[in-house]
Amino acid sequence: MNLRKKLLTIFSGLALLALASGGVTVWAIAQWHASEDNLQEHYQRSLLLQSVRAATFRALKEVPDRILADDDDAKEEFEESIEPVEKDFQQWAELADSEAERQQVEEVRNAYNNLIQNSRKVFDLIDANRRDEALEIMEEQLEEEDFEQFQKVTEQAVASDQKIRQMIRQQTQNTRQTAQLVLTISAFGILSLILLLFAYLASDLFAPLREAEQALNDVARGDFQRRLDEERKDELGALNRAFNHMTAAIAQREQVMGLKAMAGGETDTATGGDWHNLPSRLTLHRLVSQLRSRVAGLNNYEVDGNGTVIVEQKQALVDQLDQLLQAVTRFTEFGFPLDLNLARTDIRALLYEVMLRFQDDFVRRGVSFELQIAPEVHYAVVDRLKLREVLAELIRNALSALPKVGGSLGIRSYLETDATNSTELLIEVADDGAGIEQPLINQAFVTFEDSRKQRPSVGLKLTKAIIEQHGGHLTIGSEPGLGTHVQIRLPWREE
Repeated sequence: MNLRKKLLTIFSGLALLALASGGVTVWAIAQWHASEDNLQEHYQRSLLLQSVRAATFRALKEVPDRILADDDDAKEEFEESIEPVEKDFQQWAELADSEAERQQVEEVRNAYNNLIQNSRKVFDLIDANRRDEALEIMEEQLEEEDFEQFQKVTEQAVASDQKIRQMIRQQTQNTRQTAQLVLTISAFGILSLILLLFAYLASDLFAPLREAEQALNDVARGDFQRRLDEERKDELGALNRAFNHMTAAIAQREQVMGLKAMAGGETDTATGGDWHNLPSRLTLHRLVSQLRSRVAGLNNYEVDGNGTVIVEQKQALVDQLDQLLQAVTRFTEFGFPLDLNLARTDIRALLYEVMLRFQDDFVRRGVSFELQIAPEVHYAVVDRLKLREVLAELIRNALSALPKVGGSLGIRSYLETDATNSTELLIEVADDGAGIEQPLINQAFVTFEDSRKQRPSVGLKLTKAIIEQHGGHLTIGSEPGLGTHVQIRLPWREE
């Protein structure tokens, strides 16, 4: 499993547990509110029942007062006592949330109606001076049957409410216990995943990163043999493989530059051998020092008038300059990737500027040159300085391929549009010099080929890299004895 999947798995688990905890919390709160509302409703129903009972008892007390004490206001007080009872029955019926509770309300109401109906009958008999009948109904019907029935059903209702409230409390307790259990499990799971995440980050991420940091420091100190573990299959393994590839490439470049073989002594640079056999301890300072010595020696021989020695010293000086150029080019290659400073550039003026840089060489060596620039070629977005050096390098190589005196060199620039309506800027440099075999040109793109007889490859790799960084292509065609043709294709962007 790669690093991304591992992290996604852990964070997904944390997210799921967090969602579960949140869901349980919301559910527990909802259940708690529902239980509280249900409990409050039952309390309200109990209060209404008690209100009905109290009002009924107060009203019934007026019945014996009317019969035995001959209270004339008893009937009126009776009606006043039972006046709020009907409203209490309506609220009680509305709060009943089950069929059993509604049936219970109806039973109490029926018992209440019988009791009130017979009580009013007693009051009517008293008003009709039929006291004996009223007394008989009160003792036999009201007290023996109706009141007993009312007392029975209301006590049953009170007991039922108490039982329901107990059930609600138990449900609330169960809900709270369930929520506590789930939240405890979620908290334990989240804590476990967090610990697992820290352990994973410490062992599988931070430790390899510290090792990579140490490896980079080792490379910075010059240890190009430093390698990291490539066995991992995740992103860090890919990073380690890229690091190993980079250090191998740097080591190879170091070897190319002769830095690895510096301890092996030096050979004669004047022989102009293959670059693999170049002296190992040469540095830029030494090259400059040797150049100064040779220039001084050349001046001394010129004073002595020894023409033969002067020619040899000039050739040695040219070779030394070539070695210095190679060294500078190698150091330049280490600047990859190059940063382009793109700007709108007058290509026409740039070509003239480059040609003028070699004007003295053309005149001194009698080189005929031709410059053709199509009218539509004008401004383009390029790195002016780097493109100028590319063209200068190509002209310099072309001059190197020409004979000491004479030869032709030409530059042509024009636009070309393909079938996809994509326009390219083409710049071509051609000469009729010695030419070079194509395999040697291909090799020059890979290494710094340095044969005194076939030298146009110096800096060619860097030149090709600059063109490719512009999004273009550089191709070289050459035939030994016929000349060389170099073509640059750049995307045409005016702004």
